Amino acid sequence: MMKLSHNNAMTLLLDTHQDIEEYADTLVNNILAKKDFNFLTYPPNCGLTELEIEELKKLDNNEHLKNALRKVIADNSAGIVFNMLNIFDGTGFPKNDNDDWTGLKVVDEEPNENSEPVDDWLHDKFYETYWDWKKIRGDKEWKLDTHEE
Repeated sequence: MMKLSHNNAMTLLLDTHQDIEEYADTLVNNILAKKDFNFLTYPPNCGLTELEIEELKKLDNNEHLKNALRKVIADNSAGIVFNMLNIFDGTGFPKNDNDDWTGLKVVDEEPNENSEPVDDWLHDKFYETYWDWKKIRGDKEWKLDTHEE
């Protein structure tokens, strides 16, 4: 069985960072700028009551609130991804495993003789690759981190 290659691990992790950022930005714009709450997909019934929507509509649309909400949403998403990667790596366990959990592996679908196996746990590489993602994300008017260029 082909192990997970470094190239595929990096592609997966960089794509995940992009998704975290893009989903956070879209969510914040829907809430603050568009006041549109029909975009929710989880839970499947969209779960917001009219009173909750009315409270969300009261939020001011300003850059500081946008940045703060992006960071909070991105952090929540990253925490879930990190936990999932720990389960993939075998360094964490599902909360509801009922002693039936046998683990799983993330492997390359097709072998590539020129690829090197990933050299670390995915959950460790996840936070490390944020900085790689930041280099390729392009210049935007905002960022999730507080690192000064």
